Amino acid sequence: MIFHVIGEHDHTTCGRVENGVVTKGKPETLAWVEGNDDVTVLGVWGYPVSHRIFAVVEAETFEAVTELFEFHLAWGPCEVLPVRDLVQARKDSGFWGQT
Repeated sequence: MIFHVIGEHDHTTCGRVENGVVTKGKPETLAWVEGNDDVTVLGVWGYPVSHRIFAVVEAETFEAVTELFEFHLAWGPCEVLPVRDLVQARKDSGFWGQT
């Protein structure tokens, strides 16, 4: 199953801000982008000006995804949305390439 994840924090919880100064951040704050045994991260995009990240991940269960993003709970809201792969659905339907 594919999930779209939107994580948001603010300047007070940003992993790149230390004592009011923007830094390069700590490498461990981005370790989640490698996924884990239960979640494959397909892509990650950041919008640093608004302190937001967007990710597309694949997992068997919603619970596996929430475990991967549990660290984000102290930083701000994190939305996990199950999505349907419409390209694959079209291929599976047998109508691929037909108009």
